[in-house]
Amino acid sequence: MTKLIFWCCFALTVYAYLGYAIWLWFCVRLRKRRIPETLSAAPRVSIIMAARNEEANLPAKLENLRRLTFPRDRLQIVIVSDGSTDRTAEILQEHASDVLPVILERSSGKAASLNEAVRLAQGEILVFLDARQTVEEDAVSELVACFDDPTIGAVSGELLLETPSGAASEEGLGIYWKIEKTVRKLESASGSVVGVTGAIYALRRELYTEIPLGRFLMTSLYQ
Repeated sequence: MTKLIFWCCFALTVYAYLGYAIWLWFCVRLRKRRIPETLSAAPRVSIIMAARNEEANLPAKLENLRRLTFPRDRLQIVIVSDGSTDRTAEILQEHASDVLPVILERSSGKAASLNEAVRLAQGEILVFLDARQTVEEDAVSELVACFDDPTIGAVSGELLLETPSGAASEEGLGIYWKIEKTVRKLESASGSVVGVTGAIYALRRELYTEIPLGRFLMTSLYQ
């Protein structure tokens, strides 16, 4: 009985790390789902971001957002300062012509900040970003293009590490994360994903459910 339990546990572990990926690979080979790459019409999009004490990163992030290729007349940017004690709130107010600043005097956590921002969002598509990471100029356009398929509800971007020179790098990525990224790509090609990258993802406005306060989430930490 002990040996049986051992081999069952071993088999389940192998399946979790390798078997599931192999099964997905076969599914993709048999039926790969086509993902839209261009928009037939640009929907209204709201970029949602929560920030706490991001004085050092916020100016560069705002400049990054200004360079997005998505049509400006279809884009709303909502950024929440969650009880920041540095100049985060002041920086947001200085850029009120480009973004909708939401200033919370007391820190309530990222979940509460995202809920507050979504209440003010006017877009059909919500794009969630973090303050620290830089996004490609066409990143939002590519994310939103996927929603041209009405059966798609959520889309994940890809988080890449860079060297000091700005080149893509996989240094520091463990084997688990490499397998995880491979699995996500295979899931996407098969037509379904069960998780997204917290630093960049999008979903339809009507599918957003308020995040319960006090619940621990993988995306609840400020990055």
